[in-house]
Amino acid sequence: MASEATNSRPGVGASVGGPSPFSRPPQPKPVSMYDRAPVAAPSAARPRGANAAPLPASPAGVGAGTIDEARKALESQRRNGAQWFYWVAALSLINCVVALTGAQWRFILGLGVTQVVQELSHRSGPSADVTAGLVSLAVIGLFAFFGYQATKGRGWAFIAGMVLYALDGVIFLLIQHWVSVGFHAFALVMIGRGYAASRQL
Repeated sequence: MASEATNSRPGVGASVGGPSPFSRPPQPKPVSMYDRAPVAAPSAARPRGANAAPLPASPAGVGAGTIDEARKALESQRRNGAQWFYWVAALSLINCVVALTGAQWRFILGLGVTQVVQELSHRSGPSADVTAGLVSLAVIGLFAFFGYQATKGRGWAFIAGMVLYALDGVIFLLIQHWVSVGFHAFALVMIGRGYAASRQL
């Protein structure tokens, strides 16, 4: 009887066979800062901000370098073409000095018009030497001026210089001095390449 009385007490038998009806139900565990979901790894996107580290150079930089090299090549070609005017002017000046000394040799790349002027002055007498010298210096200075302007990329200087030098070549063509004609043609080709480069810049 005692055992039955003991088992009949409320809450005593329940503690043996199951949870007590007076106990609190299980509460959800609070989320701790250590239980947060792991943060995903940063993507490879470009970082923003003033302190962002620079990314490696893109292939576009290679293209920019190629463009710079092509421009330098064009500038060199333009300069080489313009310098032919300087050669023509310098060699023509030497031809004039040689003509004053009475020598018979000439540079074939020089201007024919200065040689014609010098020849006419010899036939006219010593009084015409000064006039011939001034005319020759004016023509030589004009070609040097063309060279200076063409070096700066002036297209009109290339065109005007080539036209005058082509007309100068006609003088040698009329007297059938083919070597000088050939050198005039070669110089015109080189000057023309310089002009073509200046058009592309």
